[in-house]
Amino acid sequence: MYRMLIVDDLPVIVEGLLDMFGKRKPELELHSAYSAYQALDILGRMRINIVLSDIRMPGMEGIELLHEIKRRWPMCKVIFLTSFDDFQYVKHAISGGGFDYMLKTESDESIVKTVDKAIAELDAEAEASQRLLEANLQSKQAITLLQQAYIHTLLKGTARTSESSLRSKIHELEIPLAVERPIYLLLGRIDSWGGKGAQADRKLMLFAVQNIAGESLRQTARFAAAEVDGSNVAWLLQPIAPHGESGEGAQEEAEEAWLESASKQLDAVQANCREAIGLAVSFVISHAAVRWESLPEAYDELLSLLWGEQGAGSEVKLTGLTGPYSPRSTLEAARSKLASRKMKKIGLLGHYLENGGKAEFDSLLDEIFAHAADENRSSFVKLEVYHGLASVFLSHVNLYPLDGKLAAQIGLDRLSHIDVNLSWQELHTYFRKLAELLFANREEPAAEDEHVVVLRINAYINSHLAEDVSLVKLAGIVHLNPSYLSRLYKRTAGIGLSDYINMARMEKAKELLKHSAYKIYEISAMVGYDSRLSFIRFFKANMGVTPQEYRDS
Repeated sequence: MYRMLIVDDLPVIVEGLLDMFGKRKPELELHSAYSAYQALDILGRMRINIVLSDIRMPGMEGIELLHEIKRRWPMCKVIFLTSFDDFQYVKHAISGGGFDYMLKTESDESIVKTVDKAIAELDAEAEASQRLLEANLQSKQAITLLQQAYIHTLLKGTARTSESSLRSKIHELEIPLAVERPIYLLLGRIDSWGGKGAQADRKLMLFAVQNIAGESLRQTARFAAAEVDGSNVAWLLQPIAPHGESGEGAQEEAEEAWLESASKQLDAVQANCREAIGLAVSFVISHAAVRWESLPEAYDELLSLLWGEQGAGSEVKLTGLTGPYSPRSTLEAARSKLASRKMKKIGLLGHYLENGGKAEFDSLLDEIFAHAADENRSSFVKLEVYHGLASVFLSHVNLYPLDGKLAAQIGLDRLSHIDVNLSWQELHTYFRKLAELLFANREEPAAEDEHVVVLRINAYINSHLAEDVSLVKLAGIVHLNPSYLSRLYKRTAGIGLSDYINMARMEKAKELLKHSAYKIYEISAMVGYDSRLSFIRFFKANMGVTPQEYRDS
């Protein structure tokens, strides 16, 4: 679905074009503005694919608007409306990146034809981008895996960070970064997988996020990226040095301007991830560049922000690190601070427990205990770790209640009564065993018959179509692992869960269209569609007619 913005200071022209395109091109999502400033406000809030604009407007004219559009959305197609005496002006606009122009006196057919030409070019660019993505995925897979493995070692603090070692590795792995310059660290988190539960699917989605962000960042920075911890992506960034003034002050100003620009670019990255691959992504970027040897501390700080209270929610954008860090090898204080941040990551265990990430859970649990069990850690740290872990597990048990036998086997009473005489190893063993039992329990079917599970799921879907009916949500209803529920449902019902949801939406929509006076956009919301145009496309793809045509038949 493409978005088109119509801009003209004459309301009668705007309203006429909205009405005409609403009838002739219902697949377009239409927006309107009555000045260039209103248009810029809309362009700042969402991605626009096509702009149909008057070239002469009070305050800011079309060419100025064109420059702003191309700066924010380079792929946007800008079509100008003009009069006869504007031709020289229009030629200048076209040479500046405008897509096409037309006379205000031209017929509706001519205007639609020009917009169709813009849509065709957008389709071609999208197809070319998809082919490029697939080609890159195949040809660069090997080198990408090696780069990611090395970035992992840098972030985890296990890589050698002498200048000679760094230079050798960066050259060997074709990482486009300079050893002598510090690095900005950007961390992205997938807020919700939207039912994409298979590990292979998730890896592909993480790779797609890397590519989408790369398209926005590559104009102003050199970078390397890696998937980390199964739900995050990390980028090591170095701004491209600007031409012009030199000197320390000028460089600082340039990097401040770059950081502000990069932060704004993340809005576009979030929008592209949401629209292109259906994922909500949150970001945190370091406030200052850090030295190579300080990357582990920077990574832990950003991860704590992203998974902590400040990072709660969807499509969050944060800035972290108020200053550069000292290398972990130089100060004991830095090591203590690092260990404290490691323990703040306990909350991340709940995310892995909830989403079936056993390998990631085990790895992080081992990491937390490795730092917490350091010989210099006090008994107060032991209490902090114990209660933090107990809170994670109790929250999970509240969401997914256990039967009495399993609860007795786990020994849930120990979650509320700590034995201070237990060794770190004994605590580690207890929580590791507890996690294994909970993961195993999520993989097993509930006590009730599988057919009853399917009936419960169907009943919930039919009565909550306008709400969240994602796989994760439905799995929580019947206390099953999402991937297991997906397999159980298809095996028992004979169709996929998403197919049933679409059938339920279609039947509900047909019933409302025939037997109610609700408007089309109201019905689209009632069956779970935020966009009226998305609902229209869904309905027509299944029924061969639009909702209005179905209602009128």
